[in-house]
Amino acid sequence: MPQKTQSLMPQDSLLITSAADSVRLQDSLNQLQAASIAHTTKTRDGSGFFILLFIGIASLIIYKVWKKYQRRQAFETNLSHFSEYDASLATYNEYYKSLPPDKRLRFMERVSWFIATKTFECTDLPQESIMPLLISAASVQITFGLDKYLLDFFDTIYIMRHNYQFGLYPVAFEGHVNSNGIYLSWDNFLRGYENYNDADNVGIHEMAHALAYVNFMAGANDGKDEEFIKRFYNFSTVARPIFNEMQNGKTNLLNQYAATNYNEFWAVAVENFFEKSLPMKVEMPELYSALCSLLNQDPLLPGKIITIV
Repeated sequence: MPQKTQSLMPQDSLLITSAADSVRLQDSLNQLQAASIAHTTKTRDGSGFFILLFIGIASLIIYKVWKKYQRRQAFETNLSHFSEYDASLATYNEYYKSLPPDKRLRFMERVSWFIATKTFECTDLPQESIMPLLISAASVQITFGLDKYLLDFFDTIYIMRHNYQFGLYPVAFEGHVNSNGIYLSWDNFLRGYENYNDADNVGIHEMAHALAYVNFMAGANDGKDEEFIKRFYNFSTVARPIFNEMQNGKTNLLNQYAATNYNEFWAVAVENFFEKSLPMKVEMPELYSALCSLLNQDPLLPGKIITIV
């Protein structure tokens, strides 16, 4: 997300592409592929290829089992800090603070899993233990009513100190999403939670982009949610006409930045859904209801979730 105050804006962060944006096979698979190609040029009966393929598949299975074990251990370690995390989230995150005890436990379990599946890399600032917690909570907040919530396509979340330059774009970014990861500026992230009523929250905004990226732009991946995709088209029957009106100059509750393109409309709508829930329900009831159905939650309900999944 570029700074909203800039008049010159690049295309939506979901659409950023570069030579480095191509999705790569895991190193082990790359090596296996290269080795198998080289070997087939030297053998006639193909037996060596199948042996190599078997070894590669076995290695991949062992790797996945080990990775699953590591994630389970990380999850249990994270969850063991429940009291500490609970206090921090209750201080910073109004959404979490409003949850009843049973939903706080569900939220914390999801946060613990999310942290366990991601690498958090800081640029130009030291990493603090609260960073993975708060950033993961922003994602879990949006996906709290969904079955798939880990954004499995993404392995790495990059944290910058301030606004930053990306590629050749002439404006500074507060955050963006591409195939390499999720990028956030830490000072802007914190500012988003200082005022929970202004619908200006870079954490929620970029995680909304990440959720859309996983489901519509990343191709086949473990995070893809077919039910979410089906409901998104229903959401668009309500949202798209509103977006079209905004592009023609009509104003409403949403920040005019939402008229930049439909991807930004989506992210801004989600920001308003959580931070201006009541005004949105009153002024834009159809859009609010469509978001409730899409995300399977209503921020105005004590327990948030509409149907337990």
